[in-house]
Amino acid sequence: MTEAVSSFTQRYIEDIAIGDEAVVLQRPTTEHVISFLNNGHSGRPANAMNGRFTDPEVAKAQGFPKPIVPGVMSAAMLTRVVTDWMGPMGRIVSLDVSFRRPVMHDDQLRCVALVTDIIGDEESEASSPGLVSLDVTLENDRGEKPLQAAAVVELPHRI
Repeated sequence: MTEAVSSFTQRYIEDIAIGDEAVVLQRPTTEHVISFLNNGHSGRPANAMNGRFTDPEVAKAQGFPKPIVPGVMSAAMLTRVVTDWMGPMGRIVSLDVSFRRPVMHDDQLRCVALVTDIIGDEESEASSPGLVSLDVTLENDRGEKPLQAAAVVELPHRI
């Protein structure tokens, strides 16, 4: 089942099935990148917030067709798919992100979280955590997958 993700929907381990898929569409614009950089999320001092992230000429000189989205911002977009999917009572146990290629400004991104394994479903004790493995990808409108991740999240049981 494919569904849109709401950041306030709580998932319970009993309601999850292998093959469930959540999809979020995103398009990081130049304005989004500048806002991200200006709010101190890049880990860089303010005077370093230009170059390949905001300047088309610098990006081209570095071999990119246009400015790129900072890697930490791309990872945050991918992580948000997971946190929105699991809901406020969920917990990320692990998240292993692989950067394959840069995300460009204005890329149309299809962010997908696919359930690949479940440990602790309705047959488990309610006191033990329910763990769900997810494959998570950002796919651009060129069919590339610039970021891929494997996540394990803990979901509550229904009581």
